[in-house]
Amino acid sequence: MEFLRVVIATLGFIAGTFLIMGMLFVHFDWTYLPAGFLFYLFAYAVWPSKQRDKRDSESTIIDALEFIVELPVESIIWFFRSLGRLFRRSLAGKGDGVDVDF
Repeated sequence: MEFLRVVIATLGFIAGTFLIMGMLFVHFDWTYLPAGFLFYLFAYAVWPSKQRDKRDSESTIIDALEFIVELPVESIIWFFRSLGRLFRRSLAGKGDGVDVDF
């Protein structure tokens, strides 16, 4: 079952990559971007991640694929967390953050 999830998630990741690369290099259409991102989210959700304790087997190839498949979603999550920390620090009003006036 784990192998089937790896294959389905990898195919979803490849489909998302083709949609986004097709949007950038072949035919520019904004509908490809959210569709590609949905495929990335699908691959992230289906992937049996060792980090989230859903995979027990040890394999360097599967570990490398896990890094590649989870990279787009993890980088977007990291970006929004950093943005939230920036606003939390700047709007905290403790005197040590950036002063932002609206």
